[in-house]
Amino acid sequence: MADYLLFNIGNTHTQWVFADACGNFCSEVASVDTSDWMQDLSLLPADGDCQVWAACVVPAAGELLTSRKIYSNIEFITANKATAVGLDFSQTDSSTLGADRIANAAALLEGELPAVCFDCGTAITMEVVLANGVFAGGAIMPGRKLMRKSLAAGTALLPDLPLSEVLPEKFGKATLPAMALGIDRGAVGMIRELMSLSAQYNIRRYLAAGGDAAFFCRAIEELELAGDLFTLRGVFAIACHYAKKA
Repeated sequence: MADYLLFNIGNTHTQWVFADACGNFCSEVASVDTSDWMQDLSLLPADGDCQVWAACVVPAAGELLTSRKIYSNIEFITANKATAVGLDFSQTDSSTLGADRIANAAALLEGELPAVCFDCGTAITMEVVLANGVFAGGAIMPGRKLMRKSLAAGTALLPDLPLSEVLPEKFGKATLPAMALGIDRGAVGMIRELMSLSAQYNIRRYLAAGGDAAFFCRAIEELELAGDLFTLRGVFAIACHYAKKA
């Protein structure tokens, strides 16, 4: 029987899963476009009397869930609540920290530290957690799809190039392959540069989560695929420890 309904509400997609009190997931991860359920609340699951916890980076979505009282006992991930799992945010301004990044940091605690997570979605975020549980900060940059949309929106002739799972190997001889080379190898290069910067912390684990994670794992051998449940595991860890501490 499920005790928790866990959400990861992102700019593009919303994921959810049911879990029991031991952290066993009782269902497959489900996903729907965030914009879709915000127009049709029936696309969301019933809570089944579970505790409902959400990592939400879309303020309007959180406000909608609260104002419409879709879930009577919903809790939203915050840095203050995440201290229950042993995270230390004293070195950062946690007031501006996204809930997904907080959940990712909590999920990193389940493995060897220090460690880094790259969450590869609409934006690519980097979370760094040190051996003592200190959240050391990270980085935020546009994801591959957002870079494509930005070029299309900001120029007169460049199109909105579809995503490709193949990393370009040659200089572009025309506009489309030139865009693919610049964006995709540029994105890989940005992550490599951030990995190089993190060497000062003696990082031993580099994980990649999010919808575009597999692309980067194929391109960068040091990256380990975290899987669809990674951020949701962080949500569960915070929910479970917060309940015990309350």
